[in-house]
Amino acid sequence: MLLRNLEEHWFLHCITMSPYNIFLSEQLSNTLNFVTKNPMGKIPFGLATIKDTKNSWNENIQPMTSKMEYHKSAEVAIFSDNREAKSLYHKIQKERKIWWRKLAQQPSRFKITETRRSKDLDLVDIEAQFPFGTITVEKITYHTDIKKLLLQIDNKKDLVDIQMVEHVVSLDWGCLALLCDAYNIDETAKMHIHSKLAPHKVAIHIKKSENETNTGSDDLNRFVLYLNNMLRTKGLNTILTISEEVVNACLVPFIVLVDRTSLENGIIYVTNRSTTLNQAIHITDLAKYITMHC
Repeated sequence: MLLRNLEEHWFLHCITMSPYNIFLSEQLSNTLNFVTKNPMGKIPFGLATIKDTKNSWNENIQPMTSKMEYHKSAEVAIFSDNREAKSLYHKIQKERKIWWRKLAQQPSRFKITETRRSKDLDLVDIEAQFPFGTITVEKITYHTDIKKLLLQIDNKKDLVDIQMVEHVVSLDWGCLALLCDAYNIDETAKMHIHSKLAPHKVAIHIKKSENETNTGSDDLNRFVLYLNNMLRTKGLNTILTISEEVVNACLVPFIVLVDRTSLENGIIYVTNRSTTLNQAIHITDLAKYITMHC
């Protein structure tokens, strides 16, 4: 579920919100051929793909005896005029580093490596640095020569003097890096992860008084189910549990506390586990409040 949320967040920022026309495809060369035959192929534009790949990543922290497994990658290739491609390359570096840092509990651990150059391309990585080593989460490549790719294209007359900037995310390695980033070894050793990525957004607890009757408990239980179903119909994933251990294990960012007075005045209390801030809100504003933060 964390992987799914990370993929959806990547899709939103890199495809849906992109300033360029981005076309999702499983066969980049075939899609490129189709796009360039139509008016939609006006430069700049991009092609994107999400796939399982066996490309080598992070060999430095993998056991030597381990078998190379598939990992899920998400890629965007943007075709640009050669006069603007270099500046686009540096712009994307900055944007992608900021994107990762916004998701991190300790943003400074996500850094860009020095540029590695070869004959036809420049390459940098975005790495998350930990005491045990570094995890590469994304690779950004500036292709100065894409003649081999264009050999597969029928319509080449509109693709003269263009270059390509490509950025590839490993969603699996990205999840690992964010989980490692979320874990702090301190007295509590609790994990906190960005609310946009959290698998479950809300857990609802009942605050019972010492003289609470069974009838009162039944009313509160029905109230909890009402709130739970209301959030789920708004597309917010919740978890029904009274266990603090489950809340920690499922990385739930928000806890909603209800009591007897909540039945009378509709006021509930929402705790952000990351900031420990507690806010009183009305039940009619609960879905809006959680959506705004997630």
